[in-house]
Amino acid sequence: MKRTLQITSVIFVAAMATGCANTSQLQADVDALKAQMNTVSAEASEANERSKAAEATANRAEQAADDANSKLDRMFKKSMMK
Repeated sequence: MKRTLQITSVIFVAAMATGCANTSQLQADVDALKAQMNTVSAEASEANERSKAAEATANRAEQAADDANSKLDRMFKKSMMK
């Protein structure tokens, strides 16, 4: 009985040590994933800002093109009236 208790104790300590080692590895993996998530989040925010800037530039270009087309239409109509 005493021998069985000793063997069980050794197995229990070994299992706990293995469990702790796995826990520390899992924590390291979680920390690495958090760091990657923060990096990806920052890159996504930067991409979002760049897309907003590109959209604003495209809207200004569209407005300039619309203004030029309106001006050409007025010039064409004016020349047709003569």
